[in-house]
Amino acid sequence: MKSLKALIILTFASSTLFAQTNKKLLRDIAAIGKADQQYRVAAIAEAKKHGTGSAEDKALMAKQSAADVANLAKIERIITDYGYPGKTLVGLNLSDVAFNVIQHNDLEAQKKYLPVIIEAADKGELSPSLIPLMVDRVRIAQNQPQVYGTQVHESKKGIFQLFPIGDEAFVNDRRKKAGLPPLQSYLKKWGIDYKPVSSTANPNPPGLYYKVTEEELPAIEPIGGNEAIFSKLVYPEQAKAANVNGFVTVQLTVSGSGSTKDITVIKGLGYGCDEEAVRVLKEAKFTNKAGEDSEIRMRVPFPYSKK
Repeated sequence: MKSLKALIILTFASSTLFAQTNKKLLRDIAAIGKADQQYRVAAIAEAKKHGTGSAEDKALMAKQSAADVANLAKIERIITDYGYPGKTLVGLNLSDVAFNVIQHNDLEAQKKYLPVIIEAADKGELSPSLIPLMVDRVRIAQNQPQVYGTQVHESKKGIFQLFPIGDEAFVNDRRKKAGLPPLQSYLKKWGIDYKPVSSTANPNPPGLYYKVTEEELPAIEPIGGNEAIFSKLVYPEQAKAANVNGFVTVQLTVSGSGSTKDITVIKGLGYGCDEEAVRVLKEAKFTNKAGEDSEIRMRVPFPYSKK
């Protein structure tokens, strides 16, 4: 009987602790969700007033960019401690917060957590209809054709075009399997009059699709690519002893001449990695087609190994 009472007390205590932890997690996720949209909504409003890429739009998105990095750091800790924060942990309404934070960050983060997101969807913790968005984002970022047709490009004049799709004749089959409406219906909200493609003919005009022009290629890139920067990294001894690995996220300004300044660590690893990232970036040189001071963000890997 005493053993039974002890078990009941222990079970009750564990349940109470979980409930308290879960309440905190709910508050944290809700706050992250709010921060994910804090400047993004305002930027959309400014873009409608002054145009996409306007000074007002850029200023707000620069603030949102910094918030996105901070949000990702919080989500990474949550995933490490609890796994993906889906329906079971935070409920249906907040189950997509982590997904949104990850998709609003850089390619490395998206590629890293795409398997986690897919697993969560397979377990019913996240709507499976969100997976195509991430899959297409990752492919577009790598200049590859998208799979589901979820991604469109908006010009400065507010005109939308469809990013190219691989094996386009079967895109609606893939969309149906993923729980998405037909592509022609989806694209209507972007003002795109899309007609289904067959294996032998494409009735859509070439102008319906977006093609990257020379002028739209990245204006700021490291001379010699990221390899030229990362190959100069020295893995700090204290980091090596502690088996530290991951990324130091740094925000910096590239001048019109391609030199760097105002280097700030947004998310660090410690153990000497932050200082080493700053040291290497101080010496880095970039091409800057914009010809003016431009703020960028980089993720510096520790340890670095050439692929």
